This record gives sequence, structure tokens and C-alpha cells, in this order.
Amino acid sequence: MTENHVASLWENSLLQFRDRVAASSATPGGGAVAAVTATFAAALLRMVCVISSARKADAGMQAIAAEVKICEEKLARCAEDDVRVFDRYMTARKDRSAAGQAEVQRRLLECTDVPLAAAEVVARLEAYAAQIALNTPDFLSSDLATARILLNASRTSLLASVSVNLAGLDDGEAKRAFERRFLGLQTDTNSTG
Repeated sequence: MTENHVASLWENSLLQFRDRVAASSATPGGGAVAAVTATFAAALLRMVCVISSARKADAGMQAIAAEVKICEEKLARCAEDDVRVFDRYMTARKDRSAAGQAEVQRRLLECTDVPLAAAEVVARLEAYAAQIALNTPDFLSSDLATARILLNASRTSLLASVSVNLAGLDDGEAKRAFERRFLGLQTDTNSTG
């Protein structure tokens, strides 16, 4: 998607999205795909909550479903933001002047923040999935397992994007702050994966 393209990722069919990912343009790429995948995992979590609550009234499960929906919406925005900020970064890279190089760093900060923020949302969803697992009927276990696997893969993928972007950032407080957030999420991935 380019800056001039006004259509949302979410206005595409799944076939159109898949074809856009496979096209020769750089976006949507891994970060957007990971965020979209996480939205589908969140939708599965909500489905498990709704069906579980319908079988046995559970206010806690209903509250989790509402929180999962909020996370799902944040991830949907992150998917679009990932495309937008990476397109801006690619545009900035065309300017070889000193001012252009400063702009590249500003854009790379954005390219680091978006997947990192998405990974943080995914980590919240993983915590909700653990809570949901405590009260999920057996017949929904494969749906819950699929959601958890997709969340883990999404977070791992988002962190891979962050890692690449961190390598290109100039040293400074912003980079160190991102590294601290990244390491916290990396530790969680290693301990729960």
C-alpha cells in the first residue's frame, strides 16, 4: 500500500491480501502479515469465549472477550500502520542528503515502534489465552490451540522485524528504550514458547 492508496487492508478480500503480499512491492510485508495473523488468532479467542459463555454463563469470560476485541482492533491498526510507516521509510531512503538521512532515522524509529507495539498487544493476548484455557470445553481445545500457536508465531515474527530495524537505528536513548521493550518480550517468548 502506498501513501496515495486510500483503501484499507481490511477492504481487501483474503485473496487480494494474499496477492498483495506476494507482489513485488515491499508492503504489506512480514510485520503487517504477522499483525493480521494475530487478529485472526484474537478472533478465535473471542469465538472460544462466546461459545464457552453460551454453554455456561461466565462474566469473567465475557470480560476477557471484550478485552480481546480491543486488542484485535489495535492489531488491525498496527497492520495498516506497518504498511504506512514502511512506505514512508522507503521514500525517505531515496534522499541521500544529511537531512534525508536524519529523516531515514525518524522513519526507522516508526518502523521499529509499530511491530514492537503489536508484539506487546500479542503478549497481552497470550496472557488472555492462558486465562481462557482454564475454562474452555474440550471440544474447543483445537480452536484455542490454533489461536495460541498463531499468537506465538505472530509475536516471534513481529520481534524479527523489530530486531532488523533495531540494527539500523543510530545509538541513542530511543534505541535503548526499544531494546529494553524488545528484550522483555524476547524473554517472555523464550519462557512461554
